[in-house]
Amino acid sequence: MKKLLFVLLCVVTLSACGGSDSGRDNDNGSSNNTTAAPKVVTGTPVIANAQFKFAGTVTSVGSGYSKRGFCWSKNINPTIGNSKYIEEYTNTTGDYLLMATYSTDFDKSTTYYVRAYVQANNGEVIYGDNVSFITPEKMDITFKMAKNIYTTSATLVTANISVNYLESFFPDEKGFCYRTSAGVDITNGKLVKTATPANYSPHELEVTALLPNTTYYVRSYVKEGANVYYSPEKTFTTAGAIGASGGYVFYDKGETTDGWRYLEAAPANITYNGSNKIQWGCSFDVVNQTQSVMGSGPANTARIVSQCSDANCAARLCANYTVNGITGWFLPSVEELQAFYKSSKNVYTIATIQWNDYYWSSTEVPGVNKATLIDGYGGYLSDYNKDYNKVMVRPVRRF
Repeated sequence: MKKLLFVLLCVVTLSACGGSDSGRDNDNGSSNNTTAAPKVVTGTPVIANAQFKFAGTVTSVGSGYSKRGFCWSKNINPTIGNSKYIEEYTNTTGDYLLMATYSTDFDKSTTYYVRAYVQANNGEVIYGDNVSFITPEKMDITFKMAKNIYTTSATLVTANISVNYLESFFPDEKGFCYRTSAGVDITNGKLVKTATPANYSPHELEVTALLPNTTYYVRSYVKEGANVYYSPEKTFTTAGAIGASGGYVFYDKGETTDGWRYLEAAPANITYNGSNKIQWGCSFDVVNQTQSVMGSGPANTARIVSQCSDANCAARLCANYTVNGITGWFLPSVEELQAFYKSSKNVYTIATIQWNDYYWSSTEVPGVNKATLIDGYGGYLSDYNKDYNKVMVRPVRRF
C-alpha cells in the first residue's frame, strides 16, 4: 500500500511540473505562473549575401528572460524541440537580427515557417507568430531589357546573374530564349547563346530574323548540367508599326532617355519644285561640329539651318516639313540613317529601296565641302560634295 501511494505521488508531481519542450505562444501574459511572461514578435526574413537574416522584436521582458532566437521548419509551428534554430544570450527589449547560411540549413525553392522565441528565466519558451518564406533557387537571373530594336532584330540584355548559395557554379550554357507567345523556355523557343558561358557576367546578344511589328516573349537563362534557371518573362515589340504621321516607326532604343525612345520616318521622301533629288546645301560654307551618333540629328539640323540660308537645303526642308498635323522633323544623323536602312532592308513596306537610291545624312565631313550619304540599296556610306543633286531626303522625328 505504501508503494502504491508513492507511485501516485510521483505522477501528480510530474504532471504539475509540465516538462514540455515546445513552450507556448504569446498569450498577453496570461499563464498559470504567477510571473509575467516575456513577449516576442516575428518579423519578415531578409534574404541577401548568401544568408538569411531573421528579424524579431522583444516587446516585453516580463519577469525576465535569458536568451532569444529563431526556429524554422518546413512545417508550421516550429519549436526548438522539433526544428533547427539559432539563438543568443541576452535579456533586452527591442529589435534583433540573427543570421543563418543558405547552403547548410535550407533546401532550395522550399516553403519554410519561422518563429521568434524567448526563453524565460523559469525555463519556459515563448514563441511569436509563424512567418512563412520561400527559399530561392540556386541563382537569380535578371533580364534587363531589349534595346536597339529594329523591324527584324533586337539586342537582348541580361542585367545580373547572382548565385544564392555557397556552392560551386559551373554553367555550360547561357543566353536567351524567345517566341511570339507566353510561357517560353529552352524547349519551345528559339535560342541565342553566348560563346563564354562559364562566368557570372551579364551578357547581351542580338537576335535576328524577327517579324516586323510583332510582340516577342523572352527570358534569359543559364543551364548547368540538367538544371536550367530562368529570369522572369518579359516582352518587347519589334519596330514597323505605323506612326502618328502615317510613316513607319523604324527604331526603338528600348527605354525613354533624353526625352525620347522611338524614331519615325516620314511617309515619303521630300520633294522640292517637283523633284525628290535634293542638295545638302551651302556648298561652300563649312558648318562644322555636326555629329554622326544616334540622337544627334535634331542638333545637327538646327545648327545647319542656323548657318545655311539656302531655301532648298536638306536640313531646312526637314525642319519645315509637316504631314498629317505632325511637326518636329529633322535630317537624320549617320547612325539614325543607318537605323532607317537596317529596318528598311528586306522590309519594303518601310521604304522602297532600289539601286542608285541615296539618302543624305545631317553629318558633314569636318572641314570640307562634303557630307555623308548612305546607299539605300547596299547600306554603304560615302562622302559627297554638298551640291550633289541626285540624293533623296527622308525626314525623321523622335518621340
